[in-house]
Amino acid sequence: MPVRLNQPLSDTPNADENVMLSNLQGNILKGHGRDRTAHIFLRFKPGKAAVARARAFLRSYARKKLMSASDQIKAAAIFKREGPASRNPLVNRAFISIVISRSGYTALGIPALDTPNEPAFNAGLKSRQQTLQDPPASKWHTGYRGELHAMILISGSAVLPTDEKSALVETEISKLVAAAPKAAISFVGIERGRAYRNANHDGIEHFGYVDGRSQPLLTEADIKSELNNAGAVNWDPAFPLSQVLVKDPASADPNIFGSYFVFRKLAQNVKGFKAAEENLQTQLETLASSAGKTFPKELAGAMIVGRFEDGTPVVLQSNDGLSGPVNGPVRNNFGFNDDPNGLKCPFHAHIRKTNPRGDSVALGATLASERGHIMARRGITYGNRKQNGGELQGRPSTGVGLLFMAYQADISRQFEFTQAAWANNENFVRPGTGIDPVLGQSNVQPPQPQNHRAGWNDAGAPVASSLFANFVSLKGGEYFFAPSIAFFLKL
Repeated sequence: MPVRLNQPLSDTPNADENVMLSNLQGNILKGHGRDRTAHIFLRFKPGKAAVARARAFLRSYARKKLMSASDQIKAAAIFKREGPASRNPLVNRAFISIVISRSGYTALGIPALDTPNEPAFNAGLKSRQQTLQDPPASKWHTGYRGELHAMILISGSAVLPTDEKSALVETEISKLVAAAPKAAISFVGIERGRAYRNANHDGIEHFGYVDGRSQPLLTEADIKSELNNAGAVNWDPAFPLSQVLVKDPASADPNIFGSYFVFRKLAQNVKGFKAAEENLQTQLETLASSAGKTFPKELAGAMIVGRFEDGTPVVLQSNDGLSGPVNGPVRNNFGFNDDPNGLKCPFHAHIRKTNPRGDSVALGATLASERGHIMARRGITYGNRKQNGGELQGRPSTGVGLLFMAYQADISRQFEFTQAAWANNENFVRPGTGIDPVLGQSNVQPPQPQNHRAGWNDAGAPVASSLFANFVSLKGGEYFFAPSIAFFLKL
């Protein structure tokens, strides 16, 4: 039976699905879950002999190092059974994957019929500046201004102590650099990722908010875990495999797949963001007080992001806008049906802008088409911040940010639509909404301000009109494709 792309992966894959899993790179259907990473960018040198050596190296490296989706699922099951004390080699090994850009396919001499064909991928990220309202490549970090042909992701073990995880990553980098033929491959640069966690062990980004919670789930096992004791389903986390998988054109086998991969280095001005957040909080407290009301602490930031720092969705709050700290899994089973006017969660809030959960149906979209834009995000923070008792301290204005990464079946329909039609669109979901205050970009300077309500679920609350934006900036990136393992083995 062929791979069933119109549904999530079954708990009992059939023979064809097992072929798919053994040839699919890990991290696509499910995040690798490691908290120390390195992202090594390569450029292939020209010339027949150099290309032959580059292809031979990739073939050998992939055979020895790549972790398949099948092995990743097995490792997760072992870890669930044995826990952090596991010494199983599959659990303790480094996770490694490889993605290749359109220019990388060309540099390797891959025939057109064996090369993925998607408009945004073919054009490359630099050429999409106008579509995405990105800064020009001349303002990116130096290493990103030229061609990037491939990226190798190396992640530490899931169970080793932190220092040993980092050491494992560095050891694998050293082995890679030593083994790669210098006459055929040059190393353009390395980005190192480090996951931060709050006191509840949830991953957080540098602004201090739980990140990566709302993901499309692509396996029945993950979906069952998410919906356990959820009661009525207000948001369906189940997505079909077609959300991320596309046929790998380099293989004649109909069950061999890959996925398009977006990488963007996003710098975060934490000092500026937190100062603006505090200023907005003070402004809204003053407005509320003038109307004889109170404005709860931390509500301004929650209305900017759409969640409180602990991940609690602002739309689920009690009448005063605060319901206490999270002591269990961060809630994700919610929608905006009972908040049609944005009185609980503003239309400009980051999570509502980038995952409108039915909002665009009122604009003529179907829920299925809206869900079709969602990506499988696999990002990780970069840069160091001081920590004290699990809480992030210090407010850097430079040197920290997010390595945004996402898998999808169609870059134009998923990443680019989300950024251009939702996050950057001042009139989505309603006229005058403003851009996404976290990721939004606008060629109109300054962008129109957002309207911030000095009350939660209060239509009569006074409103402050001010711009909250420009605390995240693009420093480089590229569009890639994650080929099947079968692709590498036949190079």
